Amino acid sequence: MKNAIDFSEFPRISDKAWKQQIQVDLKGGDYNELLTWTSPEGIVVKPFYSAEDLPVSDKKSADSPRREWRIGYALDARSSKSVSLLVNHLENGVETLWIKVHGENTENLPRLATLDAPQFWDACTLDEKFADVLKTAATSSVHILVDPIHSLAESGNWATDEKIDFEVAGNLARQEGVRASLAIHSNLYQNAGANRIQELAYALAHGCEYLEKADTDNRLKPLLEEPVFLVATGSDYFFEIAKIRALRRLWEILSQAYGFSGKCKIIASPTLRNKTLYDYNTNMLRTTTESMAGILGGADLICNLPYDALYHPENDFAARIARNQLLLLKHESYFSSVRNPADGSYYIESLTDQLGQKALELFKTIEKGGGFLSQLQAHTIQKKIAESAEKEQKAFDKGDRVLVGTNKYANTDDRMRDVIEKDPFRAIRKVQTRIAPVLARRLSESNERKRLEDEQS
Repeated sequence: MKNAIDFSEFPRISDKAWKQQIQVDLKGGDYNELLTWTSPEGIVVKPFYSAEDLPVSDKKSADSPRREWRIGYALDARSSKSVSLLVNHLENGVETLWIKVHGENTENLPRLATLDAPQFWDACTLDEKFADVLKTAATSSVHILVDPIHSLAESGNWATDEKIDFEVAGNLARQEGVRASLAIHSNLYQNAGANRIQELAYALAHGCEYLEKADTDNRLKPLLEEPVFLVATGSDYFFEIAKIRALRRLWEILSQAYGFSGKCKIIASPTLRNKTLYDYNTNMLRTTTESMAGILGGADLICNLPYDALYHPENDFAARIARNQLLLLKHESYFSSVRNPADGSYYIESLTDQLGQKALELFKTIEKGGGFLSQLQAHTIQKKIAESAEKEQKAFDKGDRVLVGTNKYANTDDRMRDVIEKDPFRAIRKVQTRIAPVLARRLSESNERKRLEDEQS
């Protein structure tokens, strides 16, 4: 075997020298105008990165522990097919279940609890009566997730009221044999149109509310030993990888300041925001790269989104495709065989640091303004998300934010009216709320409504 190459004989080339050579090759063209671009968060992306772009704190990132990820599947417990569908998934490669449970239609819960697999039961709105049902039904394989602030943010109302909702959450931890954690649904903010810095800062501030409450209510402390973040991954591949990495680092810093271990679990799933009704097969391409970003970012559980989720109820074919996408990534693309592949990438490390720094600055601003709950109740959070969403919507409407098959290369012969089996648009709820809810909305909704109307004419 030949000796390894001694790279010391090659002179090190500085960033300045690279940039000078690039400017020579541009033959008078403007470097910044032609080769850099600015993300919606204000981060300038350069054409090349080097060790000089690595933050000092990231020099040891290659030594981070290997993180195994599991193939998950998400399902609503109210689905009439929930048990049979999940049995099929578990027999064909799914390793962990993420089940959205609700206070109504709870008859499936005892049967779901008997399934031989780890399960997260995501209790969307938890009152005292429903908590008793969960405690009775849950087995040792079930991990209950509770997020009182998410209930307020998503619906505009507490399940009962703030005091009682936190008491119910705290009492879960005291129940012998019941595993439970507080969750932070940052996916709501992303699906509503928040940019990545907002999403990170709001997730951190949301979690900080729980840390503050645990200071005065010891019952909440066991729920914060390893909280669960639910994250939506978008289509900006490298930024989404960096976002998840930054989230884990930020939570470690914050929670350790309150005396906790800094550990957390992250469940990642593709965003709904860029999914389309027309040319729906492009959704498979989107969910593949979004799942890849979740994996490379270090999420613990990846739950894919079926390509037809907007207009079809749960069905065997779409569910199998969604599952197989993850099986291909794990077992045929070897995404489970490489130790933390994003570690040491100059570009990703730089993005991680910049997203983290900017998110931390926004988090501090939120805390100075009274904290997340205070700003949510004052509608400041809703206003900021709406401003970000409007900016992205305008970019989509102008064609600057491209969704292939919808505002670019649309198939005008595509017809969807006769195949829609469930409403693909956000339902307007006419109920009285304590605050304005944070509303998820897809970019292509207005475009699709018009096309559906044109089909009828």
